[in-house]
Amino acid sequence: VDLESDKLIISMIRKKFPNHNIITEESGKLHKKSDYTWYIDPVDGTHNYIRGLPYFGVSIGLEHKKKMIMGAMDMPYLKEFYFAEKGKGAFLNGKRLKVSKNNNLGKSFILTDLALRYDFHNKQKVLRKLKGKVYDVRMLGCAVAAYAYVARGFADAYYTTFTNSWDVAAGALIVEESGGKVTDLKGGKWNAEMGNYVSSNGKIHNAFLKTIK
Repeated sequence: VDLESDKLIISMIRKKFPNHNIITEESGKLHKKSDYTWYIDPVDGTHNYIRGLPYFGVSIGLEHKKKMIMGAMDMPYLKEFYFAEKGKGAFLNGKRLKVSKNNNLGKSFILTDLALRYDFHNKQKVLRKLKGKVYDVRMLGCAVAAYAYVARGFADAYYTTFTNSWDVAAGALIVEESGGKVTDLKGGKWNAEMGNYVSSNGKIHNAFLKTIK
């Protein structure tokens, strides 16, 4: 399913934008020396999909001159389509999204990933620092769902210590366009290639960064 989704998305982009760069989880990097780069995760949350869990989706982001300008995420089982264009807001099935209003870290609901085979020790360190400082932490096994739920205000933040460009490109822009904030783990500006991120409602962002320092 991953491979078929990958082929379909690439073929559709190639028909309209044959000279654009494409980076995908399954096909790697297809460079055309363009100012435009597409980041594609054809099935995010693959193991959830395999096991029949509904938290999986497709993520497509478009970058122009190193800045994300468009993000789209689709969670087909839940019939949820998320879309954002830089400076024009973020939407779920056409309805504008807004992050949560919570400004109390102690009452915050945090999302993360805990794939034990990747960067386990750093993940363990962060979880220890969060103990007693936030209300609770949840792990969905799907970046698309995590970014979507921060953008909707279901969760107050999503952090990851290790990830790939195709996992973050669309979701981070959608969070920003919902009124949230995205940085690296030290508070610096984000780009698709960094590998570690905090996406939040913006109100608890600095307190969260200080806690995991």
